[in-house]
Amino acid sequence: MGHSSERQRLFFMIKPDGIPQEKTIEQMIAPLTETIACRLFDPVDTGRIENLYAMHRGKAFYNYLVAYFRNKPVKAYLLGERSDVTYNDGFYPEFLELVGDTDPAKAKPGTIRSLSTDSMERSVSEERALNNLVHRSTTEDETAREAPLFFGDYICDHTKVEGEQGPFGGLLAKEGDGIFYEERLESGLKKFDLLLPDEQFVRFKALNDQKNGLTEDTKALLETIRNGESRVREITVPPGITTSP
Repeated sequence: MGHSSERQRLFFMIKPDGIPQEKTIEQMIAPLTETIACRLFDPVDTGRIENLYAMHRGKAFYNYLVAYFRNKPVKAYLLGERSDVTYNDGFYPEFLELVGDTDPAKAKPGTIRSLSTDSMERSVSEERALNNLVHRSTTEDETAREAPLFFGDYICDHTKVEGEQGPFGGLLAKEGDGIFYEERLESGLKKFDLLLPDEQFVRFKALNDQKNGLTEDTKALLETIRNGESRVREITVPPGITTSP
């Protein structure tokens, strides 16, 4: 599944209490967004949730917020602007309006969170997480932080990554920036000067047996385009890096 970095992207997640209404929620967001990628985590690992809500660590509700997700499913989405939609108020403002108020009791009819019968007052009095169906990033900066937690290891475009990533690809992606695996991989290649500024990244393929981690002999095949000409070459692990990430 390909994607473009030119349009705005937004991280969205259906929480455990929203999973039973997954199809309804997807129907509600479809007219306003294009799904670039989605992943079901069943169950979601606690580490992703702890990092997602790290800004709330230390607050009274943090522990039961994390506990609410334990051993339960979530579905994560990376959404993008639709080319056939005019966003008069902007992509983010219009999507946030569709989602509705954090407190379902205050959410306007027709919004996603109005589908929930819970309320902030009730959840606080019962000392539990609020059932408001979904999580959404509110800014592009939030999406840049939150989406990689769920898609950073996700190979979206299989035409760019052939086979398993291997420790070499894992290292490059870990050191790179972006949301999807191949974006982080390309960024990592640039960081280690394995991809020249005027080269276009085409394909990465891990070579030889990398089960025992990284060594100075670990190699990968890199295909690029430079000055209109296709180029295929072997690349090796940067000097000084010999342990698996």
